[in-house]
Amino acid sequence: MGNTLLGLTPQSVHAFGGFKVQAKEARAQQKLLKDAKDLQEAGCFALVLECVPSQIAKEVTDSLDIPTIGIGAGPHCDGQVLVLQDMLGAQTQFKPKFVRHFADLSTTIKTAVQQFTQEVQDGTFPSPQESYA
Repeated sequence: MGNTLLGLTPQSVHAFGGFKVQAKEARAQQKLLKDAKDLQEAGCFALVLECVPSQIAKEVTDSLDIPTIGIGAGPHCDGQVLVLQDMLGAQTQFKPKFVRHFADLSTTIKTAVQQFTQEVQDGTFPSPQESYA
């Protein structure tokens, strides 16, 4: 069956009104736990838990035999994942609570794009060395 995402699914962000924590109430937590167990039973080899309280992520992780991967689900999952652009700080306009920038590529990218634009306008790019004869 593969792996499955539980919690905040990317395709449902707008339906949920944005990046909001899922399964905050007891009823929703029970449903999340049941869904996780059902998916394991159906043959999933892993589950991704996104944007759920860390305590319910711990409960789900502890109750399953398959690994859980967290993204905004606290430290108790079997593994962690972040979107590469978020991790590298490639853009800074949107930063969910669970994102940590491990680099500041936003500044580097902006500088590179400005330099490229200027050199194209100046006619210094592409140079003869970067052109085919």
